[in-house]
Amino acid sequence: MAEIEAFLDKANWSKAQRATLAGDAGNRRYERLTDPIQGNAILMDAQPKLGEDIQSFLKIAQHLSECGISAPKIFSQDISLGLILMQDFGDELLYKIASDTPNLELQLYRLAINVLSQLHQSPPPKEVGNYLAPEMSGVLAATLPWYCNKALSQDIEIEVEISLKSLDWSSPVLVLRDYHAQNLIYRRDQTGIAQMGVLDFQDAQLGHSLYDAASLIHDARRSLDPTVVNTLLKELAKNYSGRDDFKYAFAALSVQRNLRILGVFSRLCLRDGKPSYLNLIPHVWKNLWKDLSHPLLSDLSNVCKNLPSPSPEFLEGLRQNA
Repeated sequence: MAEIEAFLDKANWSKAQRATLAGDAGNRRYERLTDPIQGNAILMDAQPKLGEDIQSFLKIAQHLSECGISAPKIFSQDISLGLILMQDFGDELLYKIASDTPNLELQLYRLAINVLSQLHQSPPPKEVGNYLAPEMSGVLAATLPWYCNKALSQDIEIEVEISLKSLDWSSPVLVLRDYHAQNLIYRRDQTGIAQMGVLDFQDAQLGHSLYDAASLIHDARRSLDPTVVNTLLKELAKNYSGRDDFKYAFAALSVQRNLRILGVFSRLCLRDGKPSYLNLIPHVWKNLWKDLSHPLLSDLSNVCKNLPSPSPEFLEGLRQNA
């Protein structure tokens, strides 16, 4: 693409070797650039014509850096083309390190939780949207009907909003909204919270302080060791300052996220031609019902019993309809 080549030439990276990296669930493309003198960099291609806008990424990256959190340094940018040349954090995803080295899991996840603590101590940036109870329940209307019928989705949306409105929203913080093990990179050459590099934060908004922790611990892509989960939850509860009940708030937020993910992963298959995400749905389903076991979520649980179970036959039906 001539525009990308011109962008790289202007940034003095035109001679670098380029290798395509695995993409994410959105429309963004990534390449690793390798230059014999300058080292490595990452090229993000987020085309505006596909609905992408890099301005939020740039804004949140700057804010995270000002908070002392490891967001990639920006080397060059072109907002009109949706191009960013940025720092390469390497390949040591938390997902891989924690899975390959189980004895490091607690240490690494504590580090990721400490990143959130640091983030919450800083005032959020200005002109950031809200991800509060109305927005969190409303987003289900655009996602969950990809997994179940619209009438059931609406019933669930009502119960989700009831549960979320009962939480303490008096002190919202910046939530990154996609804080999980495949968006976090372990940086061995750093110290403190700088060891945990953060990616994919462009959708950050103001929300509940436990949302990102729930996303991390009840990850849609991997299971943590139960003893690690129990330790992390105890430590989080000890430091939690909200006026709502910790266990209830954590469960309610996690339920909303996992219901949304059921719809998102189904949509990625049916609309976007990415059926591999269906393989993750049984794990998401397991997380969902773990949280729905909280006694204060019994009304929502009863409605969710009408959701189709992600049996092999059901998931194959989604594949066939793609």
